[in-house]
Amino acid sequence: MEKDTIKNIRAFNRYYTVWLDVISKSYLGTGFSWPESRVLFEIYISDDISATELCEHLNMDKSYVSRILAKLEKNKLITRELVVGSKGTKKLHLTDLGIKEAKQIDKNGDTQIIQKLKAMDTENCEKLCEAMMLIEKILRENDNKTTNSEDEICM
Repeated sequence: MEKDTIKNIRAFNRYYTVWLDVISKSYLGTGFSWPESRVLFEIYISDDISATELCEHLNMDKSYVSRILAKLEKNKLITRELVVGSKGTKKLHLTDLGIKEAKQIDKNGDTQIIQKLKAMDTENCEKLCEAMMLIEKILRENDNKTTNSEDEICM
């Protein structure tokens, strides 16, 4: 891969994370950091997810997720339920307060995008969405190739 390609991708990533304001201590006007918000929201959209599944899905360090979950539990946003017959597997559930916070994160996320793109004309907005869908498609295809090549190596 050419150095310019790498530089361009990294420059875009730096710009986009600032544009989305994910580095802020209070993401989307909540009392949560971006990783905390993402974990809470992921539990909201993924019914009966375990901590291990959450780590795998978000590709996050287990100890980091554990600290986030402890904070969310302390703040009465989540509960953990032991799965009967498992060796300690616990499913994560949002409390009513957790659901309320997750819905607020979702609403604030929509509002953020609306505000940031309100001056953009429809044609450019459509182009932006198409470009984002293309980026996601290409990255997912690459992830699948990487996963499949790892599977072949393990056989």
